[in-house]
Amino acid sequence: MSAPQRFVPGQAPGPRDIDKPDLDSPERIDRMVRLFYDRVLADPLLAPVFLEVARIDLDTHLPLIAAFWKKLLLNQPGYKRHMMAKHRAVHHQAPLTGAHHERWLALFHANLDEHFDGPQTDRARLLSARVMDNLYRQLSRL
Repeated sequence: MSAPQRFVPGQAPGPRDIDKPDLDSPERIDRMVRLFYDRVLADPLLAPVFLEVARIDLDTHLPLIAAFWKKLLLNQPGYKRHMMAKHRAVHHQAPLTGAHHERWLALFHANLDEHFDGPQTDRARLLSARVMDNLYRQLSRL
């Protein structure tokens, strides 16, 4: 039996990479978030937003972001913050543009593509695009 195939609009289906884990456990989501933030904090467009404008403390921020993804992907309780309020506050300090949103999503998807594969990873791709679209739409109204 062959591995299940992922649906990608406009592309012929391809085989799964069975050597890559899916985002189907809290530990894998923690790893995904750490790897993603390694990319973000090395990015010349996004790093200043996170480090200089939002002034995130990684020890506090990463568990919160992991809790957000665990809620979305695993239906785990634990994330009780209002994501939009936090992003509005950053946007008021330094406007977040379409370029910021596009870069965030590109880095997020590149991280998934490089390290993970499976149904929950596909779901993370879809949800990340929806989250980013909603965030951009909300912030562009301010």
